[in-house]
Amino acid sequence: MKNGALFIKFVLLFCFMTGCSFMNEQQEISKPATTLIQSQLTSEGQDLNNRMLIIGTGDMTGVYFSLGQRLSNMYEKYNGTVSGTQVTHASIENTDLVSRHRAEIGFTTVDVLDLPETDKSKLRALTALYSNYVQIVTTKQNDIDSLEDLIGKRISVGTAGSGTRLIAERILLESDLPTDQLNLSYLSFSQSAEALRNGSIDAAFFSSGIPNNEIAFISKQTELSFIPIPGEIIEGLQKQYGVYTRDEIPRDTYGMKKNVQTISIKNVLVTYKEMSDPHAYSLVKTLYEHLPELQHTHPAASDISINEATKQVPLDFHPGAMNYFNEQGIIGSQ
Repeated sequence: MKNGALFIKFVLLFCFMTGCSFMNEQQEISKPATTLIQSQLTSEGQDLNNRMLIIGTGDMTGVYFSLGQRLSNMYEKYNGTVSGTQVTHASIENTDLVSRHRAEIGFTTVDVLDLPETDKSKLRALTALYSNYVQIVTTKQNDIDSLEDLIGKRISVGTAGSGTRLIAERILLESDLPTDQLNLSYLSFSQSAEALRNGSIDAAFFSSGIPNNEIAFISKQTELSFIPIPGEIIEGLQKQYGVYTRDEIPRDTYGMKKNVQTISIKNVLVTYKEMSDPHAYSLVKTLYEHLPELQHTHPAASDISINEATKQVPLDFHPGAMNYFNEQGIIGSQ
């Protein structure tokens, strides 16, 4: 039985490695396993020693992916768990995968948690993370300075299943822009960056930690402009949804001349409610005991703090995670 379980783990690891290596341009999700392997894993229960730890991430150029890979390495190194990351369309897709046990943990933004299609009864929070910043990017030559200037323009609002698309569409709706005069595309981060570079779109929404790797790269090749979000739109979104924070993209992020007003959204790491308390505890413990390793992966992770671990998350926390936080004196701060 032990040899059989070990074989399944390595078959799964191979599937994920090759799945990530041969993703197509649309970053379509690779299937985590065959039906046979899934049924075998399910029969072994929630013991992570007998199943692969799958982490739902996002675009391969995004912060979720880089942090997910680092977490995967940490869980293998410190927990002895066979682990792998899965490229996805990010937040919405990750919550779906986790709720269906197609991933053990996943990155998501908190605004996704209150969507009608998100079954919160099946999900539990492990910890709050850093914040995503909405970055609406164009090139100087397009002469776009405001949201109103987007009328008649070609705009990427992110892929289906992404938090970027969710917040982009909410901003556009709150702006009362005529939807029939917006030429929308649904591109990943890497596709949006390339489209901005070659002029096939005029502007793109990115919701990610800062700096976003793709924006940073093209900013060295093309002079960029960042479209601010007006205060009244921020207030409208806050009133309607309650999870957005008025914020600024610091001017030194991409060498801008001034800070850019925007909104930020807290990220959270989620799992399914059936995960055992000891395993949820160990996952959170490893993350915080070795947090500097995660923070060295991307500057956005420098904002992860155990003192903020249970704040701004509209989801029940996993009891195993709360056991760890209570040991650390983080009590009643949700």
